Amino acid sequence: MFRELVELGQELERAGELPPPGFYYYRDPIRWIAHLYPDRVVLEGAELVLPRPYSGRTSGEESHLLVDEAGYVFNIQKKDDGSIDRNARKKHDLFRKLIEGFAASPHLRDEALRQALEWLISGYDRNLVALDPHYSSLTNKQWVTLMPEQGPLQGSHLFQHPDVKAFWREEMQRRTATVDNALGTPTPSAECAVCGLPAAGLVRKLPLKVKLTKSVPLHSLNQDAFTSFIGGGSTQKKTHIGLCFGCGDTAARAFNFLTSSDRHHRTLVAIPRKPDVLGNQIALFWLKAPAPLRIAEELIDPSALLALPLDAPLAEVPTAPPTALSQLLNLLQLPWRPDDASLRLDTYAFYLAVLSPNVGRIAVREWMPISLDRLKNSLATFLQASQIVDPWGAQPRPISIRAIVEALGTGEPNLTRALLRSAYLGSPLPAVFHGQAGQRLNAIIPFEHLLRERQRSRSREKKRVWDDRWPQTLAAAVKLGLVFGTGKEATMTDLDPLLESKGYQCGRLLAVLEEAQQVYSYKKNRRRLETTIVNRSYGGASIAPQSAFVPLLRLATTAHLPDAGGQINRDVEEITSTLVKLGGWPRTLSLPEQAEFGLGFYHQRAHLRARRDRPRGAGNSESTPAAG
Repeated sequence: MFRELVELGQELERAGELPPPGFYYYRDPIRWIAHLYPDRVVLEGAELVLPRPYSGRTSGEESHLLVDEAGYVFNIQKKDDGSIDRNARKKHDLFRKLIEGFAASPHLRDEALRQALEWLISGYDRNLVALDPHYSSLTNKQWVTLMPEQGPLQGSHLFQHPDVKAFWREEMQRRTATVDNALGTPTPSAECAVCGLPAAGLVRKLPLKVKLTKSVPLHSLNQDAFTSFIGGGSTQKKTHIGLCFGCGDTAARAFNFLTSSDRHHRTLVAIPRKPDVLGNQIALFWLKAPAPLRIAEELIDPSALLALPLDAPLAEVPTAPPTALSQLLNLLQLPWRPDDASLRLDTYAFYLAVLSPNVGRIAVREWMPISLDRLKNSLATFLQASQIVDPWGAQPRPISIRAIVEALGTGEPNLTRALLRSAYLGSPLPAVFHGQAGQRLNAIIPFEHLLRERQRSRSREKKRVWDDRWPQTLAAAVKLGLVFGTGKEATMTDLDPLLESKGYQCGRLLAVLEEAQQVYSYKKNRRRLETTIVNRSYGGASIAPQSAFVPLLRLATTAHLPDAGGQINRDVEEITSTLVKLGGWPRTLSLPEQAEFGLGFYHQRAHLRARRDRPRGAGNSESTPAAG
């Protein structure tokens, strides 16, 4: 993971999206430009937001190279509140000492830069800045940049010079290198675990922190067997991955780029009012693409598309346009090829990390480096397996992982990662998954009206008790658990009258009997019921069908079916005949069979709703047999 973060950071740096190693953006802008001449220093007020050398300084005295606070650059003692900084002289001495070290180093190759430094040192010796009329306006904490105004470097910031950047990287390697606790000297040179190059001491602590929910230091531990002898005597403290400053800093900058970009991170699980506990899960992802991709004949950037299974929501109304997940499924079923004929699809890669905050640390819960060729097949299979009709029998759509987790209402972190592994790697789902989804589906169906009213009355509460998208999401999750990895992912998108499952057929029958009751009520009273046999009998029918359906069928035969119409009566006959062929009424249903009961009920109810709303004569009237 560190190696891929470093490569990402280097690519972003080349594209101009990251500052160079050891540089970072500060909250405070640069307030002053000190224009350097051979015989004078001219101050100019400014408001510059530029990445600058960064050492992680929070307290104490530590200088940056050729740009810093006025207390360091010009020995300014006056603070913003009028008090005096008694350490200003020490800060300024550190600033000058750092410049002298740079001037004596092999990194200073540009003679124009050397001349500008001579003007600066001469200006210090003659206190030329004090002659500028703006000098009295300087305060201790205001940042100052140095800019020569004669010669080849005229109008450029000295701290942005390539020679300065090279020296600063080496200086930060020195400052952050591991120190022998006994001798106080840097540890012997070693090879960086990422770049493989020798470094004068492996980094002990990176100045730049990484931010997930809050800023924390970046470090990583190997297995205990791989010791690097960094950080102390215990085995755990010896197992830090050995990094040079350049690689560690680049990894940190790339990490912060991902967490700050909406294109590269998603919150999978969020625990309200507890953002810093392990239960929270955040996904970081990015695409390694050496050249553009063609899908069919169109050039396309699939980076954002490949993250859609993480959190794309279901449409809230049946008339909405196709979701982005449906569009992604269509794209996955088209041929993909690199625009560069010398490349293959498996040279592209998608990287996905699942992270959790852990009280001052970040835990990597999952790391998935996936070739695009494998990912394309895995995602297509997962989305096809999760595709299901909406509650009104229209527009089959895939579902996202976040939608499943939210609908299940479980805080189990392993479930989210299991779904991720299935979607992106093609790994099998947990054996109990569709049973869990079925339990949840069967728990909400009979109480839909009650839960909806509770949600309305508790609209200000963060925890939801009902969402109109949950039945579709949970039914899709049941279907996903049944067909994923079986080669039958394209089946069971809508009603399957021939499915040889007692639980499924029993669920269908309850939905048909409910419809018969509703038709009877509408014909007699010109209104549909809010409380039906589903509210009273769903739980018993889904667990013990034999004892539950006997009184239900007796009631329907005498009261509802005579007035329900020929098609509903044919539905009842067809389902009961299928159950007889399967061995008769089941005494009880197992947990997986109860899940199939819920799926059968959902499919049949959606089919009945679609048939009810279809215009007469449009292919399925009362005189036309029900279609699957």
